[in-house]
Amino acid sequence: MAEAQVEEYAEVELNFRETIQSGQGVRITHSFREEGHITRVLFHFPPGCNGLVEMRLLKDERAFFPVQGHLALDSATPERQNMNVTYYANEPMTLEVLNRDAENPHTPTCTVTIKYKRPWWYGKRG
Repeated sequence: MAEAQVEEYAEVELNFRETIQSGQGVRITHSFREEGHITRVLFHFPPGCNGLVEMRLLKDERAFFPVQGHLALDSATPERQNMNVTYYANEPMTLEVLNRDAENPHTPTCTVTIKYKRPWWYGKRG
């Protein structure tokens, strides 16, 4: 009798982190080689941002989170869980960050979690 194939799933995190100098902006793009589903998005605004650091996440160059505008908070970590948004292989995820603080650099972060089916050639976990 043939051995039954059991689908195994794994998760990967795309981590966006960069120090943005005062009055500057940046776009950071990451992708993942496998298709899957985005299950979680987490932003982190460290203390001192005072609503002067704006972030938004783009999925394939389209506004994803938030859908309109930007998030601008202070000492906060908003999280969106239990998502089930299709992610295609190598789809670009881009974080846009604007630091409107005239004096201080800031290092906000964003983490995107993607759940995907482990390819058979990854080998068995034991």
